[in-house]
Amino acid sequence: MNKDVEFPAIYAQTKDGFGVSLSFGGEGQAFFEADSPCVEKSDVAESTTPPNGPAYEGVYPLPRPNVRSPFWSAGAP
Repeated sequence: MNKDVEFPAIYAQTKDGFGVSLSFGGEGQAFFEADSPCVEKSDVAESTTPPNGPAYEGVYPLPRPNVRSPFWSAGAP
């Protein structure tokens, strides 16, 4: 558990190695991750279609999202 006031997080793991984590980053971004010990590493094929937005290849750090939604976005537009 990370009790940081600005970037809190919680982590949990079973005896079998399954895990979940919930953390909050800059500007209220939430991150939920689930881990499984049962997966075997495998190759992933490259996408056959171009992205429908910027690819950001080689860009670090990635820019913050700039799309606002009246339902999902907090604060003033």
